[in-house]
Amino acid sequence: MNINSRCQQSTLIWGFFLLIVPSLVIAQLPSTKNLAGEWQIRNGNPPSTEAWSDTLDDSQWQSIKVPANWYSEGVDHQGVLWYRTRFTLPVLAADDMATLVFDGVDYQADIWLNNQKVGQHKGYFQRFSADITDVSRIDNVLAVRVDSPYEIPGEIWSFHKQLIKGVFNHHDTRPGGAWSERGQDANSGGIWAPVVSHISRGAVIDNVLAVPDWQRGLQHPILKVSLDYRANRNRSAVMLLRLVPYNFIGPSYQLRKNVSLVASPHNKQNLTANFLLDNPELWWPTGHGKQNLYRFEISFSDDMGIMDTAYLRTGLRKITIDPKENSWSINGKRLFIRGTNYIGSPWLGSLTSADYRRDLSMMQQANINAIRIHAHVSGRALYDLADEMGMLLWQDFPLQWGYDNSTTFAQEAAEQAAEMTRQFGSHPAIVLWSGHNEPPWDATWMQYRYSDWQPDVNRFLTASVANVLRQDRSRITHAYSSTAEHYWQGWYSGEKSDHLKPANSSIISEFGAQALPDLVTLKTIIPLADLWPKTTDKNDEGWQIWSYHNFQPHETFELAKVTRGGGIDTFIINSQEYQASLIQLAAESYRRQRYQPVAALFHFMFTETWPSINWGIVDYQRHPKPGYLALQRAYQPVLPSIEPKAESWVQGETGHIGLWAINDHWRNYFHASLHWKIVQDDKTLSEGEQAINLMADSGQKVIELPITPRSNRTITVESDILSSGGEVLGHNELQLLVQP
Repeated sequence: MNINSRCQQSTLIWGFFLLIVPSLVIAQLPSTKNLAGEWQIRNGNPPSTEAWSDTLDDSQWQSIKVPANWYSEGVDHQGVLWYRTRFTLPVLAADDMATLVFDGVDYQADIWLNNQKVGQHKGYFQRFSADITDVSRIDNVLAVRVDSPYEIPGEIWSFHKQLIKGVFNHHDTRPGGAWSERGQDANSGGIWAPVVSHISRGAVIDNVLAVPDWQRGLQHPILKVSLDYRANRNRSAVMLLRLVPYNFIGPSYQLRKNVSLVASPHNKQNLTANFLLDNPELWWPTGHGKQNLYRFEISFSDDMGIMDTAYLRTGLRKITIDPKENSWSINGKRLFIRGTNYIGSPWLGSLTSADYRRDLSMMQQANINAIRIHAHVSGRALYDLADEMGMLLWQDFPLQWGYDNSTTFAQEAAEQAAEMTRQFGSHPAIVLWSGHNEPPWDATWMQYRYSDWQPDVNRFLTASVANVLRQDRSRITHAYSSTAEHYWQGWYSGEKSDHLKPANSSIISEFGAQALPDLVTLKTIIPLADLWPKTTDKNDEGWQIWSYHNFQPHETFELAKVTRGGGIDTFIINSQEYQASLIQLAAESYRRQRYQPVAALFHFMFTETWPSINWGIVDYQRHPKPGYLALQRAYQPVLPSIEPKAESWVQGETGHIGLWAINDHWRNYFHASLHWKIVQDDKTLSEGEQAINLMADSGQKVIELPITPRSNRTITVESDILSSGGEVLGHNELQLLVQP
């Protein structure tokens, strides 16, 4: 959900003008003031009761940009940091209400205005408001005590975490990694999202949620609206709802309703409405239709005119999952999910809308149609862009591994989950809520890491969050992301070739391998003196700085068996080739198993989030690795898939290669053809073509070829699918290594 702007007006003409030129009007509105800019900060460790005083000299404070995470602004800090700024407000009329709106503070905020405490909040991703009507002046001093603490150090903290921050305080892609003593380095605390002051009359709209209900069918949905408000006294008002086409030409919808507002200047009240729609334009994912979006306008008014107005952008789509058919459907059409996991940055305030657009564009170019927002809630710009670009979102709640096992903590998590669904639930791109990534009770590997692991640790926590997420019936609920869905063969267990075996789940939410970036990028991460550790032993102290930057020597050398070679250039090539080959092998294997049982596939991970060496197919400077090209090829909507019956080939022994035609489009390609050429030592082992009818949303094995390697050199397999008119619909190639 994105409330783009608010205004105090006297006629609905302003609402129309806002629709035409929203950015211009927002900038001119006197009733909404953006408090972005240079604030002052002061260390709050140890606790101080003086820091919020408006009498202190600013010379005792340090400047910092707001919004931003403090670490990304050069402040390496754990715990409490005081923020302070000054701003002006107009003189309030007798019926006016003044509100401060915070879009995101990591992690706990206590707010003072003019020496009076006006509010507090816990949780890093939620928007929250504070009423300042009674304490505001023309000239105001705002002080915010922000606490993003360092949890109890050592091994135990990571199993009993008390901060609901997901990847931002415990993960193997963040500074220090998951298991080191420095795993909480580079704290994500701060006022990382915008802060505004807002003036309304008589009432204020704090949040609007609009989700579709399809009980009347696709052509006649009900838009279910839930509105959070506060009012300065009991009063009657007219609530006006308007649904206006945002990026297409079409009819508008309007609903007017008389309501009674309850006096509650500090505590949110709720109103609901059902908006009956006929034949609206639907929202479709990328590659399958238009991303039709509506601007939803909601206002309170009385005889004196407009009291408050809020806006959001939404779309209408129906998402379902059929566990019997092992398939997902959108607007009644079956859709195969080609996804990736994504963390944009450990410091969300550093990401602009342009940064998110760059990443999503790179994903689309790699034929990705879905993103798992991995164990965190991201910046709001990402959700707006996903709506615009048609990228489906699997949204995790920020629970990662182990937490406080108390009932009190589970209740707090459930409350934050409810806020997530209410604040972000209007985005059509979000098609799935997931509650807990690898909860301890499901992750039996934790018993070998934690001495106090028990089979039911955090089971109640997982269930509490899932029960909240299930209340949203407009999208899929996935209670938790299980280790059984995480196919780490070839990295944490087994061998790369294990990906050729049948899958055991319809959802594969993680698979992949690490790879080094190119040498230019690597030199910005690892000092030259540490660029070549003496041995491949994980205990070699030379790997310490590598491990801090997320590299895993044990998995690389002992499990994946990547060889270093004679120098860093060779090591980079070997590492990148291993990642690329595993990605192609796995992704194609699971696409060939479409709906038998695989319905959704999420590679891990799209980009490295900071100067690190991990599972990204794009490095932290957004340079693609060979793995990016491998995923791009394996994720082609029309894929001539190459199925090696075994990864290892032996000179002189006959093996078999299966050639497949896979079509994720919703259109048929009659009289198409599959072409192939298999070459070794510049000699053709097999070449041919086969006529096919490539039906919509289908996969078929076209031919199986016996191949006998003539030498121990690499075999190159190329395959193409051509339309009836000779257009190349998909091209693929695979290198097969041969042993003597």
